Amino acid sequence: MVKKIIIAGILTFAFSNAHAQMDSLKMNFDLRSRGELDNGVKTLIPKGKSAETTIYSRARLGVDYYYKNLEIYFSAQDVRTWGETASTTGKNQNFILNEAWAKYQISSKVGVKLGRQILSYDDQRLIGPLDWSMQGRSFDAVKGIFNLNKNSKLEAVVTYNNDDNDANDSKEREIYGIAESEEITKSLQVLHYQYSNSNQFQFSTIVMNNVLQNLSGAHYDMLTVGVNFKKYFENIGIFGSTYYQTGKNTQAQSKSAYQFSLNADFIISSKFHGIIGTEWLSGKNYDTSSGKNKSFSPLYGTNHIFNGYMDYFYVGNYFNSFGLNDYYLKTTTKLSPNSILTANLHAFTSNGKLGKTAKNENISSYLGTEVDFVFQHQFGKIITLHLGHSFMFGSKSMEFIKNNYQPKDLQTWSWIGIKIAPQFKLK
Repeated sequence: MVKKIIIAGILTFAFSNAHAQMDSLKMNFDLRSRGELDNGVKTLIPKGKSAETTIYSRARLGVDYYYKNLEIYFSAQDVRTWGETASTTGKNQNFILNEAWAKYQISSKVGVKLGRQILSYDDQRLIGPLDWSMQGRSFDAVKGIFNLNKNSKLEAVVTYNNDDNDANDSKEREIYGIAESEEITKSLQVLHYQYSNSNQFQFSTIVMNNVLQNLSGAHYDMLTVGVNFKKYFENIGIFGSTYYQTGKNTQAQSKSAYQFSLNADFIISSKFHGIIGTEWLSGKNYDTSSGKNKSFSPLYGTNHIFNGYMDYFYVGNYFNSFGLNDYYLKTTTKLSPNSILTANLHAFTSNGKLGKTAKNENISSYLGTEVDFVFQHQFGKIITLHLGHSFMFGSKSMEFIKNNYQPKDLQTWSWIGIKIAPQFKLK
């Protein structure tokens, strides 16, 4: 991988010297590694099972080219778990294209962007780059960008998905079968409007339609509409969001689900602030009809940011389940100009009813409490070190939803990560 990056750098440098008409040519690297000690991540670790140590890494190279009204960006990456590839392997299955797009500015107010690209809106609750995961997330899409005025912007996005496996197709339909967040999206359409002003106020609306495909080839529309807002005063900020989902999902269930979040950010000093808030994501009840789906799906969100860093909810799991109510306190302390400590406390309950006990009493909705600590230190401009440690104190109800009735007494997660991200201009 290092050899490939060096060769790409040499070729790019030679290309820049050979074409003096270029307005600009920039390059960026994203080299990161993270070691994790998993003693209860995403689910309760059972008694008798040893903690597992894993190291992940990413090596990403990006080249950004500008000429007049045209911008072209290319990003390739190698993502791997240490040891998954033999030291003598002759093939690399981890090297992929992350982004490859062209953007043309038709006028000062209208632009179009075409190709493999990252889509990220608002606080990344519904759609974001998933940068915590080494592979990230990007889409094959066309995007229209409309700068309405200095305070307002509108973006419209369309994706269309297919595969090259014609053997699965029926005579009447093409079958597409790649599922994300437990939904098979044949096409995605997004309309996003954002307004911001000099008074520290931001407001946005989003409409996202997923054209979903059943395994039979039938198509359904699942519509998500939402609002985000943020307003900061002198020493306090208020922000939140609300979404509603309707239509049908991939399983042809009728969808009726919601999300709601409200937060207050108290700026105590230049070195300390705390956020107190709550988020509710609707879910099914134990007796909900099989033809209905009341579980809100964050779909393409960067879910690691929200409901605890141990990823018990909506990170590859818990979709179409009992939903979640999250009550939290998040603090950020600036220890020095280059060091930050964050400490978060989450209390989780289910949004839907879990069921009845043998005594015909409702199973408790309380799922557990999580505590997260992250220390960050910046070495110069391009090197960042992170240290993290988390605890999950799960309840009997957590054992029920995770289907593990004999967990270890203490669920923990420890990790250390380093990121090296230089950027420079070649011309």
